[in-house]
Amino acid sequence: MRFPLSLLALLAGTLAAAPVPKDFKKPDDKAAVLGTWVAHTLDGRAGRPHTHTFVFEADGKCHTQYGQGAVREAHSRSDWTYTLDTTTTPKRMTWVAAGAGGGTTFDCAYEVSSDTFKLAFLTGNNKNPDKLEPTAGLTLYEMTRAKDAK
Repeated sequence: MRFPLSLLALLAGTLAAAPVPKDFKKPDDKAAVLGTWVAHTLDGRAGRPHTHTFVFEADGKCHTQYGQGAVREAHSRSDWTYTLDTTTTPKRMTWVAAGAGGGTTFDCAYEVSSDTFKLAFLTGNNKNPDKLEPTAGLTLYEMTRAKDAK
């Protein structure tokens, strides 16, 4: 028995528009930012003289570390807490210093997907940018997830 061509087209269209399974979930940003991230560019320039590492933990704490090897040991770690605001475009992150620098805050814009992370610290009275790209008034880190991390 042969199917009419119109029935075949209808079936093909139905399969192409199949819904996403209910148990499929895109990781939310709270989970996506967790782990260790290594900056490979700063303000669009690669090859900076130091390595900058960011570590985000599930309890809302994060820290940064500069340098590598002996240089890393010579620099102190900066400890922070962070909160995410996923209702803006681009999304926002607020950092609050812990310890001796307590109370210092930074507003950031960010984008995270899989193993890439852009984090832009807004300086002065700059508003949330339309895009995360090197520009005046932003300190933009482009990072990849550390190989041994999640």
